[in-house]
Amino acid sequence: MRPNTEFSVFTSTTSGPDAVPMTRAGSSRGGSGLPKQARVVVVGDTCVSEEGMAAIVGRDKRYHVCGGAHGFYDAGELIRKHQPDVLLIEPFLEDRDGILWIKELAMEFPTTRILIVSRQLERVYAERALHVGAAGYWMKNGSREELMRAIETVAAGEIYASPAITALAMQRFARREHLPQGVDALSDRELAVFSLIAAERRPGHIAKQLGISRKTIETHCEHIKQKLGYANAEELKRGARELLGVAAGRRQNP
Repeated sequence: MRPNTEFSVFTSTTSGPDAVPMTRAGSSRGGSGLPKQARVVVVGDTCVSEEGMAAIVGRDKRYHVCGGAHGFYDAGELIRKHQPDVLLIEPFLEDRDGILWIKELAMEFPTTRILIVSRQLERVYAERALHVGAAGYWMKNGSREELMRAIETVAAGEIYASPAITALAMQRFARREHLPQGVDALSDRELAVFSLIAAERRPGHIAKQLGISRKTIETHCEHIKQKLGYANAEELKRGARELLGVAAGRRQNP
């Protein structure tokens, strides 16, 4: 695993006499009285993802990209070092329980605005992520313009959600009876197990990655089968691939 990427400055998109000089994170722009740059840390699931997001954000002079990582342990070290204003993060790294990780980060860094940047299905994970402390959820199939709007929204202290998630939240608020069930019936830990089943991980591997016993995994599997109506283990595997497989199958193999 390569070391964290550290960024001391980023490049302005303006050149010539109108160029605005870039400053280090946390400092005001030279005598202009303009607001400080928001410090940003980027955590992707691959080197390409990490560097791509850093490049997009770095073009905007309102933000200072402090660094980037694409591994679980490197990410934790980098976040603790910089304690950024905004954290762009793919939390589903290395078969980790991404929702639990977001909850832990939100508790450890209560002033950091966490924007989930993921290819995992928002209809499955967005509400859960927001519930445990994330400030927004952006799907990677969106445009770079929408990514920047999401960053601007969370940096301003607001919550970012796509129109689809906003509509779903309004439906829940109105207590509509036709809301989707399915994976919504699962607990966060059951969903973590279910997503790893979709990624074709074996029970022993799932237990090791989540730090719980194999017997506990088997208990979770039984609860999932009961809640989703699967008769046996084969139906459970097939159902996991059908509901989550497109996204979960893209997880990096350990």
